[in-house]
Amino acid sequence: MNYWEFRPTALVERLDTLVQQGVTEVVSFIPWQVIEGDIQHLLSKFLHAAAERSISVHLIASPELGLSTPSSGIPKDLLARQDCLAVHADGGQVVSPAAPNFHAVPSLHAPELQKRFQNYLSRIDHVLGDVQKRGSSGVLDRVSLVLTGSFWKYYRSPKMSSLAAFGGLAGDFSGAVGLQLRSRIESRFAQPEFADPTPASANRWKVKGLEHVNRRWFMQDAEDQFRARNSQFFGRRSLSLPVGQVELFTPEVDPSLLYSQIIALGAGSRPGFAALSGLVDEAASRRAEVEGVAAAPWVHWTGNAAFASLLDSEKQFLILKSILLLASQGGGVLVDSDEWFTLSEGFRRRADALSRSLAVGDYRLRQRAFYLNSHLWSSGGDLWQELKGRLGSLSRMIASDDLLRGDEGMDADLLVVDPTVILTRSRMVHLLTWTRAGRVTAIPRSLLYTESARSELVRMCQGAERMDLHMGLPFELYPMGEGKLVVYDAHALEKAESSETGLQFIQSLLGLAGIKNPCTTSDSRLEVVGLERRGGGRGIFVLNPSTRLVEADLLFANEVRIGDLGEQLGRELQAGDGPSGDAVASQRFHLAAPPCGVMPMEVMDCEWEDELERRQAMRVMEETQIAAVSAAATELAGWETSTWN
Repeated sequence: MNYWEFRPTALVERLDTLVQQGVTEVVSFIPWQVIEGDIQHLLSKFLHAAAERSISVHLIASPELGLSTPSSGIPKDLLARQDCLAVHADGGQVVSPAAPNFHAVPSLHAPELQKRFQNYLSRIDHVLGDVQKRGSSGVLDRVSLVLTGSFWKYYRSPKMSSLAAFGGLAGDFSGAVGLQLRSRIESRFAQPEFADPTPASANRWKVKGLEHVNRRWFMQDAEDQFRARNSQFFGRRSLSLPVGQVELFTPEVDPSLLYSQIIALGAGSRPGFAALSGLVDEAASRRAEVEGVAAAPWVHWTGNAAFASLLDSEKQFLILKSILLLASQGGGVLVDSDEWFTLSEGFRRRADALSRSLAVGDYRLRQRAFYLNSHLWSSGGDLWQELKGRLGSLSRMIASDDLLRGDEGMDADLLVVDPTVILTRSRMVHLLTWTRAGRVTAIPRSLLYTESARSELVRMCQGAERMDLHMGLPFELYPMGEGKLVVYDAHALEKAESSETGLQFIQSLLGLAGIKNPCTTSDSRLEVVGLERRGGGRGIFVLNPSTRLVEADLLFANEVRIGDLGEQLGRELQAGDGPSGDAVASQRFHLAAPPCGVMPMEVMDCEWEDELERRQAMRVMEETQIAAVSAAATELAGWETSTWN
């Protein structure tokens, strides 16, 4: 809900309407320009009115793109200064293709912007503090703050990212970055590990040939510090409001849509639905973190940009897809309230049922493979594309090995390290320790090892039986505890002339890790999202992002039985022909997927089901035997008593 769009009287009426419609929780941005000039105290009035109606409020206290206010609420004077604007890798200004107007995106590196940004945070803190002091008790009891990654993910070339979602080298190339980049590089490589074995050794890390590597590291480090500082700012406040970290992505303002949006405006046509669907896939496949903790992924669908012009069936598809990919990872979906209530009540009820089921952990999306990249928003190259192409939603890109320590990292069986990642001793120790627990890790053989990292690798591999293999790429295979370490030739990957090189190598890694996609389709137009169900079994969602009916076969790795999961989630999510032979055990099922359809199915692996039945039968038999022994003991006790009497 956009509180700044309403006058005080209209704001109260809107909240009353939401309460009547059963809404108990809202999310609202705090636009930068709006909070700086809030002479009507709209935020304060909004919080008081929400508290009176027992509505929980989540305030997004970070500047974001795609807000329904001019220039996304970014102060006009900042956008008027060339030294405050971000520049992408192709040399042009970063532009947000968002309604109500296209606008430049500011550089979070610019000194003037950084000063004003601190004023923005302080202003939010001041308003909330004033609400707490002047308001009745309990006004902030249902209020929480949400911090996001802000503009970092949008610093990309529209040309490169239009060729492939999140394609090319991301980052800000403005003048404000130059001095900071040089300073941070000098500081980093002055550390003892990079000066080993002699102080002159540090110079090899600063050569021009490694500029792309250092820039990736710098952009990721700058974002990490930005998020950590914001978290610490509110953590030091006396308000003690809950503060959550999320990674918020608005597909409609992604740079990849800039050219298509301009063409659509000129031709009077609608923007590409398929492009928005692909951006959801790419955003959901990247896992951000803040100080070692994963940031929940959110997607924002606005009411004033490309999403608003889509057909209802397309909107429903994008919302359901976002819920499946993000809520199953602990994230969420933001939909403009006006857009939400234009959709049918039946759809809203079904979407709500699915969201609630995922929120309580009935189903979860398990990651089987990770890809460690040096920068989360830059392209991962051929290996990432092949890994994602083979595993889909089962793969995840990360930029911090700290995430391997979490529950997701413990579940995964494979890690692939990008050739642009610098390997230090501490990172090497962590990766090898993770591998020894029965997993497969593939690291590049490259020049990006510190001497201590190289020594650690040699020490850990000493005495291990080495195998030299060539499957797409030449690589060495070492047993590592219960796991396997793969050292692949990064130079050969760079020189490879065929995409088959990366595909064969990824296939060999998946084979080593024992990973196979449990469900695929015979038609590449269909997408499959598989969720593990608490207590056993799986939920399979077949998505048809095309605007045509698609008939295809579902292919399973093992014999399975399938049923209608829609019955458990509030009937079917989308009308359409279900798979044939629902109760029959098979590895192949035929289905007809309707246009923009999402088809939910319950899947029970027959081998697992047989094992479950066997265990249940054994449990019943054990309970019967225990009952018989107990009865016999009781009878014996009675007999002994009567005999003695």
